[in-house]
This record gives sequence, structure tokens and C-alpha cells, in this order.
Amino acid sequence: MILKWLCFSAALLTWPLIPYGAFVRLKNAGLSCPDWPLCYGQLLPPAGYEIALETSHRFVAALLGLLIITITFVSFRQHSNYHIRGLALFSLVLVCIQGIIGALTVTMTLWPPIVTLHLIGGNLLFGVLVYLARITFSLGRLENSEVTKSGFRGFQEKPGMRSRVGLMIAVLFLIIASGGYNSSTYSGLHCEAFPGCHEGSYFSFGMSGTDLSKLTGIEGHILQPAPEDYRGRFLPEFRNEWIHMLHRFIAVFGGLALIIMAWVWLKKRFGYNVINNFIVLLIFLEILVGVLNSVLRVPVPISALHTTVAAALTGLMFYAFAENHQIK
Repeated sequence: MILKWLCFSAALLTWPLIPYGAFVRLKNAGLSCPDWPLCYGQLLPPAGYEIALETSHRFVAALLGLLIITITFVSFRQHSNYHIRGLALFSLVLVCIQGIIGALTVTMTLWPPIVTLHLIGGNLLFGVLVYLARITFSLGRLENSEVTKSGFRGFQEKPGMRSRVGLMIAVLFLIIASGGYNSSTYSGLHCEAFPGCHEGSYFSFGMSGTDLSKLTGIEGHILQPAPEDYRGRFLPEFRNEWIHMLHRFIAVFGGLALIIMAWVWLKKRFGYNVINNFIVLLIFLEILVGVLNSVLRVPVPISALHTTVAAALTGLMFYAFAENHQIK
């Protein structure tokens, strides 16, 4: 069945596209083409590294859009796929909205709320495509099985699972939203230690003994040592410090809540040991990468990895959500 491979390809293409979009912005290439959908009014953009980064992101996003259009067309063309038509149409609407938000990201010059909304939309689209891929692969295995012929019309339902996994997804998206706003406002550059905001604060560790004036973080942002009156201050005081420290609070406590929920619900209640183990592992990895992002002053590869792991968590949770899908 070609549909399952189309869904799998779309999901596989979306996962790296999410951190690549973050990479483009962090390399200060997000506005290398000041107009949309053309670049400087040209179909073929002028030469340049930053322009190549931006236009390649647009090209891959357009390719994803074509894949989703194909998925929707196939689902409506073949009657056997009637049960996923709503999801296919929803994914098509999502990718169109993402295209509009992507255009606004450029025309509104990387306004943080729009950039954050673009990140949330990308993760939601990835999750829906993972969901689609999961159920289409399962349906392909059920088509010729004896279980289907005997009248079985869906997967085994586990009461309460969908609501619990849905809550986990909501918590994850809250963490992603806070992280997207923190990144798009470049607030990560305003706290250089952990868990306190500034170097020398109690229980904090950072770049002690290092000449911060020789370090660079996000491309084009030269990092200077914090003034002496900043050092030793644990709590935030200024707006960007608050944005960053609130993201830490939401990420750490939200991550721990997700670990508990995955352990109690997915592992103990529903028996999904492998999914639980991967979720717990990725959350610990995400927290570690987040700490490195702060103390190393937001290096672009680490920041892009941070986005990659968050997207992987989104995919895993939507995969778990699909485990209880019912065929009507």
C-alpha cells in the first residue's frame, strides 16, 4: 500500500526540517531573503551562503507540502482509505497554515510570537504525520489477517490511554512553546550559568575562569563578560533573564512530570516499556542539552540538537497516542 510509505516519507522529512528551520534562524539567515515566496523578487535566488540556507529550507518545506497533497489525494481516491481522510485533510490544512506562518516569519522580521507559533505548528504537523504513518502501517498488516476477516474492526482499546497521552502531549507543547519564545528572543544569551542565572551564584556552574569576550554564541552575537554587578546573582531581574529562567523552570519541572507520567501510565498501566524507556531517555538528554546550551552560551549545533530532541519526543508521544486508534 503506497499510502503508508507516503505517510512515512512525510514524517521522516518533517523531523529534520524542524531543527533545520531553527538552524537557519540561529545562523542569522532567516531574513537573508527579505520577501516571500520569491527571494529579492527572483525565482532563482542570488548566490550566498545565508541565502542558500533560507531557500533550501523553503524548498524542502514545499516538497513536504507536495507529499501531503499526494497523501490527501490518495486517501480520497481509494475507498479503502476512507477512515484516514479526516486526518489527511487535517495535515493538509496544517501544512498550508505553516506556509502562511512561514511567510509571516519573514515579512514580520522574525517577530518572536510568530517564530514560536511556527515551531509549535511544525511539531504538531510532525506528530500528526507520525500518527498517520503508524495507523497506515498497522492497517496494512491487518488487511489480509484472519482477525480482520473474522470481523474485528480496530485495535485493542485501552480505556483512558488517549486522554493520558493527550495530557502528556499538552505538557510537552507547553515546554516547546516556552523554549521557542526563549530562543526567538535570544534570551538564552542573558544567563550564562546553571541553575542560577549568572556566574558565581550559589550552586551555579558556568564558564568560570574563561574569557567570555573570546566566545561567540548565536552567529553574529558577540558575547561579552557580564558586568561585575551581574555576577553572583542567582535570580533573574531583567525581562530576558525572566524569559530564560521561566523556560528552565517549565522545562525541568515539566520534564520531570513527563517522566513520572510515562513511568506510571505508559509503563505500569499500559505496558509500553519500550516507548516509556525512549521517552525517559530523551527527556534526560533534552535537560542535559539545555544545560549545555546555557553554560556554553547557545552554540548553534547544541541549540539545533535541543530542537531535534524535542521533535523526537513529539513523534514518540503521537506514536503512543496512535496505539489506541480505533477503526470505525
